[in-house]
Amino acid sequence: MLPFLHFESTPMKKKNTFTRRTFLHQLATSSLLLLPEQAQATPAAPAQSSIPFLKGINAYYLLVEAYRYVKQNAARGKRRELVYEYLTRQLQLPDIQEECGFNAIRFWAFNDYPDMEGIALPGATDARLWLGKDKAEPEAFEILAHLFEFLEHFGLYMVPCLANYWSSYGGILQYLAWAGTINEETYINAVCENKTDELYLHNTLRFFTSAEVENIFRKHTGRVISLLAGARSVAIIDIMNEPRGKNPYSLKDKALPDGRKSSEIVAQWFNRQARWARSFFKFPGQQPFFSTGEDGWLEQPVNYKPCTYLCKQGQYYEGIDLTKNLSFQPPGINIGSIHLYPHRIAQLQETNICGRSFIDRRGWEHLMPATFQHDKKQFAALSMEWIRTRAAVLKGKPWYIGEMGWCWPVSSDRKPASAQTLAKERHYLYTRWTDQAKKLGARGVFLWMLNGHDHRDAFYGLNRRELFSVITGRNL
Repeated sequence: MLPFLHFESTPMKKKNTFTRRTFLHQLATSSLLLLPEQAQATPAAPAQSSIPFLKGINAYYLLVEAYRYVKQNAARGKRRELVYEYLTRQLQLPDIQEECGFNAIRFWAFNDYPDMEGIALPGATDARLWLGKDKAEPEAFEILAHLFEFLEHFGLYMVPCLANYWSSYGGILQYLAWAGTINEETYINAVCENKTDELYLHNTLRFFTSAEVENIFRKHTGRVISLLAGARSVAIIDIMNEPRGKNPYSLKDKALPDGRKSSEIVAQWFNRQARWARSFFKFPGQQPFFSTGEDGWLEQPVNYKPCTYLCKQGQYYEGIDLTKNLSFQPPGINIGSIHLYPHRIAQLQETNICGRSFIDRRGWEHLMPATFQHDKKQFAALSMEWIRTRAAVLKGKPWYIGEMGWCWPVSSDRKPASAQTLAKERHYLYTRWTDQAKKLGARGVFLWMLNGHDHRDAFYGLNRRELFSVITGRNL
């Protein structure tokens, strides 16, 4: 059994059990909450070499849920105390941490939604950090700062993500709208109608080449980075979640009219932002890693043998390349990011933030040749090839799995299997993936995801009992 999944675990507790760890956390934090914030000295961040293997979970929603909890309970406490209550009583994070043995958490440190009052569902855009291009929302930033403080207090290494490629919580299209590069009404309508593909295809490279967009990006993310600069437990900063450089030229594997590949433009942009962000951290030997937050796409086919189940061609159509992003010296991006969703497409009827129905599809079915049977055994083999080939091309450079999930569809309508069936399959596969990743030099793995109070992923989300079952292999 590998280190991530083999540890002394306490038996599952009832929801409101008051554990020794919770008591110690609350005792320590009771004293912490009494101190003025400016009086709380924070030790310098640990050197990269001292960071242990990160056994992590994803909980992207922390800012939004903490914000809602503070708003709902504003009459009975200060924001800082309420953020702590949300983490300990509502999400029960310290208890889950004790039961499941994780030591790191990846989450969104952004919320770039536009003003969608009267368009989106009530509360859908809660916790916006920016009310406009030049207007920050102080309360949301304060809540984010308290989240950083308490996650560190719980002994968790943090992997905050500064922006999104996708339109969820704003994405790069919102930055383009702030810069006036695309019309904001057109962008909002496309989000509501789930028809953003064309906007991405024809505008993605404008995000990576516009000086105005870059200035706005730095103004917005710089405010977040300044809150992180004093924290001692920031292990990795993802500059963006799942970026791409997809455009009409990348779809044909062609260079742009100026002779450059889109992947080169994307790599230059990310390394430029990483070098800039690094300047916020004053101790060169004690800085976090900086990552693109990408999936791990490669333009060229992988020269790796044996490689049986993975499609022979590269993923040039995405307009981004893992190796190029890590090829710059002096280092900007200095840790590779890989995601992992190797299963047949599963789908469910969902509702978006505007209340519109759509079919949500998940899974990397396209990575396996169409001539294969596409059964579980073959996808399990493909998943191991994906990890091995990404590790091989990185040639000893640091890397980690920022997201990994398994959701096998059953029946003709491709609905996911039952939670109990998936828990058994996930325990087996997540154990193998983590073992393989650690053996090949990964710095950590992060499961997608721990369900929150308001935010649940119908494909991959794990409640407290399911997470325990997946990690320990015990029955639900």
